Amino acid sequence: MADFKILGGTDPAIQSLGVMTQGLGYPLRDVEPSASGGAVNVIVERMLDANSFVDQTPTGIGVATQISFGDAQTETAFDLEADGTLTCLVADEYVWRAKLVVGKDSGGLAVAQIYIRTLLNGVQVGPSSQVIIDSNRAEIPVDLEGTAFIDAGDVITFEFIRDTDGDDDGELRAGVPDVAGWASAPSARLTIDRYLAVQP
Repeated sequence: MADFKILGGTDPAIQSLGVMTQGLGYPLRDVEPSASGGAVNVIVERMLDANSFVDQTPTGIGVATQISFGDAQTETAFDLEADGTLTCLVADEYVWRAKLVVGKDSGGLAVAQIYIRTLLNGVQVGPSSQVIIDSNRAEIPVDLEGTAFIDAGDVITFEFIRDTDGDDDGELRAGVPDVAGWASAPSARLTIDRYLAVQP
């Protein structure tokens, strides 16, 4: 949970704050100061945090693969299945972030061209993200973000595909550090937040 604070004051010039940034990566949201000029607290609540620590490889070129975010889990507002299917349980406005690592370690001159997308009830929302890797070995992080009012029963999924314009190469890659005491890096991580404006 994050806590951001805005001071309103009684000066007419700053009575209406309009929109504000709730924090790095958060969308703009209308926030008004309290009538007394006191603080406005914006509380960000983490609703889901999931990670996959295994490589995820498509079955071939031009075949969409659903992204998994680790073990199944059920939280207050979301049910996540092991295959990555996410079902909303409580209608609200949410912010989601999928952090993925696209990699290629097959050697040779193959060019990995990967596209990634977000689907709501089976329909793509927003643009795709593209990664092209033409080196023998590389790993590139990719972030997908979205903000929307999601109804109870809505289903969110994420997919990636090896585009037919590239070679049959590329996958989502997890990392295991050789240095003792360091945690592994996920191939896919998903977080979902919701935010509230609270006047004391």
